Amino acid sequence: MHGSKKIHKTWLKNYKVEKVFFNGHLYNQTLKYLKKQNNLNYSKVLFLFNNFINKKYPICNVLTYEKKIVGFVGTTFSQKKYNKKKFLNCNIHSWMVDVNHRIGSSMLIDQIKNNCIITVLSSLPRLEKTFLKLGFKKLNMEYKIIFIKKFFLKNTDLGFDILHKQNLLMKKVNKFHQKIIKDYKNSRFKKFIFFNSISKKNCFIISDLTKKKRFFKTLNIIYCSDTSFLKKNLLIFYSLIQKYFKVHFCGEFYIDKSKSILKKSKLSKIINKTIYLKRTPKNYKFDLLYSETEF
Repeated sequence: MHGSKKIHKTWLKNYKVEKVFFNGHLYNQTLKYLKKQNNLNYSKVLFLFNNFINKKYPICNVLTYEKKIVGFVGTTFSQKKYNKKKFLNCNIHSWMVDVNHRIGSSMLIDQIKNNCIITVLSSLPRLEKTFLKLGFKKLNMEYKIIFIKKFFLKNTDLGFDILHKQNLLMKKVNKFHQKIIKDYKNSRFKKFIFFNSISKKNCFIISDLTKKKRFFKTLNIIYCSDTSFLKKNLLIFYSLIQKYFKVHFCGEFYIDKSKSILKKSKLSKIINKTIYLKRTPKNYKFDLLYSETEF
């Protein structure tokens, strides 16, 4: 047993983990490596590279052997607040290593900072034991999707409306939300305020507009600043997103059922997905900010 561990350590000395920054050293070489991978959604990875650029942190780590890339882990870093304290978050959206070099696969995860909360939202089922060995907690994430029927929708003459023009939006939100708007610059992300002009109550929402089977538009909620306000006025909300974004469905992701916003009904469907978290603080609040939303 002692001999096998020694051989293992000797082999690992031949490997090196390098950080890759957007348009920096190894960036083009990494793209060439990723294009050749059959089991990777290259367009999804490239989309994440181009939309969540943080100059302080790498967009990925690569595993090299004799100066050749043989493995990759895609990372999206962000700062989030829990209990008024800032925490560094890292979402791992992709992880792959060439078959002949998997002895060094865990090195890619080990290189991520020890003070960082790590989320893995799109792992292959066969990697469950690996993540558990690396100290991750296994949790169930639910995706709830609601079909929006036009004849169920309420009239919107009660002071409710949506503000989505970016120049006006930036004047209405705080600095934290301004940063999110700038970071979510791609047109598929819909940023808006759902408000009531009479009560003066509102909530700021970040959402992802996608198409199911090319025709049916779905608005997936990524972040909501006031979930209680949204929950109380769901039918009016559905009416307005149908009006402004021409959507057929509305969806949300959550790990705690009590935090779900959208009401379960005959027109809803729930899909379960296994996710992994590491180093989560007390009162951790789950959301999909700065994470992938395609699973």
